[in-house]
Amino acid sequence: MKRRNMAALALLAVMLLTACGRAADAVVTTEEMVVPEMSSKDLLVNSLEYLLEDETGEEAGEETAQTEETEKEAVTEDDGAEDEKATVICYGKDMDSGLLEEVITAEEITPDVLLNALARHNIVPLLNTKALSMEEREEDGRKLIYLDLSGSFREYLMTMSMEAECIIMSSLVNTFTANYHADAMYIMVEGETLVTSHAAYTEALPDYTPGELMTYLTALQDGGEEDAAAPEEE
Repeated sequence: MKRRNMAALALLAVMLLTACGRAADAVVTTEEMVVPEMSSKDLLVNSLEYLLEDETGEEAGEETAQTEETEKEAVTEDDGAEDEKATVICYGKDMDSGLLEEVITAEEITPDVLLNALARHNIVPLLNTKALSMEEREEDGRKLIYLDLSGSFREYLMTMSMEAECIIMSSLVNTFTANYHADAMYIMVEGETLVTSHAAYTEALPDYTPGELMTYLTALQDGGEEDAAAPEEE
C-alpha cells in the first residue's frame, strides 16, 4: 500500500514538473513572440514618421522653389515695366468737351506707335495711315514738328464734316506735341501741304482744342490768314 502511494506521489510529481516545464516554455515562447512584435510596431511607426517628415520636407522645398521662381518672374516683369515709357494719347469725341487722355506704355515712342494708338479711337484710319517722315526743328525759339503722313489720312479727312475734322486734327496735334514736348506741328501728306474740303493747313498748329481749332479755321475761311486770330495759348 505504501509503495503504491509513493508511486502515485512520484507520478504526480513528474506530471507537475512536466506541466511547469510546458508552462515555462509557453511563457518564454510568448515573450519571444511579443518582443519582436513590439519592436516591429515601433519600427513601423518610426518609419512612417520619417517618411512623413521627408515628404513634408520635399513639399516645403518645392514651395520654396516655386516662391523663389515667382519672385524672379515678378522682378523681371518689373524691370521690363521700368524700361517702358508712358505715352499720352489725346482724343476727342465731340466739339463741346475738351480732349480726353489715355496713358499707355511703349518700349519706344515713335510716330507709328502714336498713330496706331490714335487709330483705336478712330482719329486716323486703322492700319492705313503711316508716318512717312517726322522731323523736329527749333525755329524762333519754338520747337516745331514736321510730320508727313501717307495719302490715306487726307482721304479719311475728305469724308468728314468740319466738326469731325477739327476733332481729328486737334487730337493728332495734341498727341504729338505732348509726347515730343513741342510747341506746334506742321502736318503734310506725301510731302505736300495738307488740303481738305474745309481748310488748307499751311501753318503750324499749336495744341488747340477742337472748339479753338474750329474758331481758327472759320476765321481763315471768312477773312484769310491775316484776319484769323489764333486762340491765346495758356
